[in-house]
Amino acid sequence: MRQEAIDQAIAVRADFQGGAVKPLAFVRRGREHRIVRVNARWIDRMPRHPHFYFSVTDESGDVYQLQLQAGDLVWWLDSVTLES
Repeated sequence: MRQEAIDQAIAVRADFQGGAVKPLAFVRRGREHRIVRVNARWIDRMPRHPHFYFSVTDESGDVYQLQLQAGDLVWWLDSVTLES
């Protein structure tokens, strides 16, 4: 396994229900990655607007860290840990 820092804005399809958000899929380099599991979620409340973080696993088994910045509603891909 190897980890790569990415730090780029991405398009994410998510479900907002009952005051909670659940990422379902995202697009990176023109390819859709379907999320099969949300491994963890946490909130950083130190910035002016909270940042919501998600550790997710896609269909290939790679683990991504996503971030939703609440102030501007932009999703960021922070890093990936590649299975192969």
